[in-house]
Amino acid sequence: MKQISITIILIFFSLCLFQCNSSKKLSGPFKAKLVATLCGQHIVQIEDSNFYKLGTDWKGYKHVFAVANHCDFVKKGLKSGDVFICTIVEKAEEENCIVCEAYMETPELKRNVKVLQ
Repeated sequence: MKQISITIILIFFSLCLFQCNSSKKLSGPFKAKLVATLCGQHIVQIEDSNFYKLGTDWKGYKHVFAVANHCDFVKKGLKSGDVFICTIVEKAEEENCIVCEAYMETPELKRNVKVLQ
């Protein structure tokens, strides 16, 4: 009986660890749309329903987030309305670029984005 209890406890903790590790992976590639951009602020809307959980609802937009890594993101030359494939990365490349002083309100949720195409 004691052996069965220990086995059950080990299985339970293994499942918990698996779930914790899988939640650290933020995303695979998904389709997104640049809904607004101004200088160093960019709002991205997630177009793939499998990844909606990575966004938030904000001011009439569904499943959106602000781009945290402006310098890398702006190199892709995207314009408002462009649809692209991207992934969320935990750590962005070093940010070292010029950003103008214009301001646009963005969602509080910010993510580092790597544009794949």
